[in-house]
Amino acid sequence: MSNNNIFDRPLRRRTLLTGSAMAAAAMALPAPWVGNASAQEFAGKEIRILTWSDATGQAAVKNILKTFEARTGAKVIADLTGTTSDMIAKIKASASKPQYDVVILSGFGANSLADAGLLEKPDTSALPNLARVLPDYQTGAKGHGIGYFLWSDGLVYNTKTYPSAPKSYDVLWDAANEGKIFLPPADNLYALELIIVAAKAAGGDIHNPDGGFEILKKLKGKSLTITSNANQIGDLFRSESLNAGGVYSPLELSPFISKPEFNVSGTYSLAEGFFVDLQYMVVPKGHPGDTAVIVALINHALDAEVQGKMAEEVWYGPINQDAVLSEGAKKSPFIPSPEVIKEHVNKVDAAYLASVRDDWIQRYTDAVM
Repeated sequence: MSNNNIFDRPLRRRTLLTGSAMAAAAMALPAPWVGNASAQEFAGKEIRILTWSDATGQAAVKNILKTFEARTGAKVIADLTGTTSDMIAKIKASASKPQYDVVILSGFGANSLADAGLLEKPDTSALPNLARVLPDYQTGAKGHGIGYFLWSDGLVYNTKTYPSAPKSYDVLWDAANEGKIFLPPADNLYALELIIVAAKAAGGDIHNPDGGFEILKKLKGKSLTITSNANQIGDLFRSESLNAGGVYSPLELSPFISKPEFNVSGTYSLAEGFFVDLQYMVVPKGHPGDTAVIVALINHALDAEVQGKMAEEVWYGPINQDAVLSEGAKKSPFIPSPEVIKEHVNKVDAAYLASVRDDWIQRYTDAVM
């Protein structure tokens, strides 16, 4: 399900683009409804959800939508599609007669729909579970999006070359790895994150990247391939053609990481930290479904047990600080705990990256290709 475009990844969710009182009022819930929906409270009511068709979307159907139906009696219809761009197109096409009540999508999609004036602002006071979400990840898209989960980007490596996970992205510049690394394509957010890594190594930061581009020039001609295709990357690790690569998400390689013959793993425990992208739940303006059911579903998705189940199934980073994880999940290097997220995350300034995107793509291309 890979897609190389920086703003449109069916698995990789990207927040790179940049409401009225009436909209807020439309989402407000009448007293005394506040809190978790009770058994059969919404029997006979129906809402329609739009999200991805990949493993993460299927996990949401299983762990969120089906459990919500069982708990409340509501009927939840799930429409699954391939990409965030597909979702944006569907919401725009149906704007005169909205069909969906909740859309689960990337930050890019949430921001795009908010900028187009097609979203309502949820009443956050009606979401008690939101209080347990890490403060930086509660809302976004100018107040139109409710945080959902975190997609994480780090370093992937060959387990034969590195029996223990590397502690820094600097392995990409190690002479021993010349011709045995992969780098991300220029039009992919991973590339912008690699620029930030290089900028920090040069003593700069996201706003002062010049030194980073100079360091990136040292990688020119040193990579085996420039790609974000998970199947290609997995095959190259299996043939022992690659030692490391990044910035890249281990989540994309989960089918291969689970098979020892691919010799591949990933890490977020890096000196430079790792990157996360917040995914959102949004409510289209003029939605046909009952507001109380919609808000209850959003609240249910933020439940500590639901967040834990989603994290274990698709390696999402849970944002509920009380997320219930099994002992195995707590030990997994692929599921960043709320504590790890709080301490080691590089939270990207999405609006700033959007403003420098074209320039950075060109400079990255010149530096490494």
